Amino acid sequence: METALKICKRLHSYLYAGQFHGKVTGVYDKRLDMETPFGLIAVVQRECLKPFSCLVGSLMPFTALGIRPGMDVLLDKNGLDIPQTELVVDVTMAEDVDLSMDAMTNLFLPMDLNMRLRHVRRAIEQGAGSEDLSLLALSPREAGPLAPLGTQLKALSDGLEEGDIYAACTAAAAAAGFGSGSVPASDILLSGYMAAYTALSFALGRSLHRVREVTRQLAAAAAQNTNENGAAALLQAGEGLVDEDRFQLLRSLFSDTAYTTLSGCAMRIAGAESGVNFLTGICVGITGQYLMKTI
Repeated sequence: METALKICKRLHSYLYAGQFHGKVTGVYDKRLDMETPFGLIAVVQRECLKPFSCLVGSLMPFTALGIRPGMDVLLDKNGLDIPQTELVVDVTMAEDVDLSMDAMTNLFLPMDLNMRLRHVRRAIEQGAGSEDLSLLALSPREAGPLAPLGTQLKALSDGLEEGDIYAACTAAAAAAGFGSGSVPASDILLSGYMAAYTALSFALGRSLHRVREVTRQLAAAAAQNTNENGAAALLQAGEGLVDEDRFQLLRSLFSDTAYTTLSGCAMRIAGAESGVNFLTGICVGITGQYLMKTI
């Protein structure tokens, strides 16, 4: 039996609701993905906690435990069990972590927001590769093949600025599903964009109810134009859910947190899978929604 160290508070609340059956959908060294009645969930090892996941400590790679896609998973308030294997995860002692941005308080627009965003761009530069969307944040005028995606992102910002939610949703849908990977690169970027929109909106004093209504509509529209994993990521973003590192970064951007803390958090994200695309979405979102309007 493995004891979970942390668990997403939202996931824990679902487990408390009863007994459920799920299926294993993906097996990786440090992550195990499962389809459940309340969506895709994961068990992760030695990483930051992610939405709808629980974190376990020392453990053999999941790929070495005989777990295969399609296996049954039993879930309840005590945790999860894959009966065909020896894996049982106990969540009863796990720390509940609220990964909802709705829990953020005391955000404000710092006078040095542009400087803070430079630290994010520096992390993007150091983590950028040939398969990501980093040019959209670093050199949008030289985006080349990414120019059509950049056009849709501008239309998304314009729609939000003008209060035209239909136009914004149309642009979000057109931007979804672009790129390779189990979660398309543009879906990760859109998740970062929605996170930036949420944090910026809170800093501007906008209504929580209104902000969440907008992001849910954007996510629902975009989710129709991508694969199952991309849709799950987008819908979580629409609910304002982010992992621990991303939560800390967004708080750091809209506060007086020291630059060293902000930069370190951005670097950690840039070094993680799909992190550069998420940071790119943050930069595109803040620039399109606020900085371009103040220059």
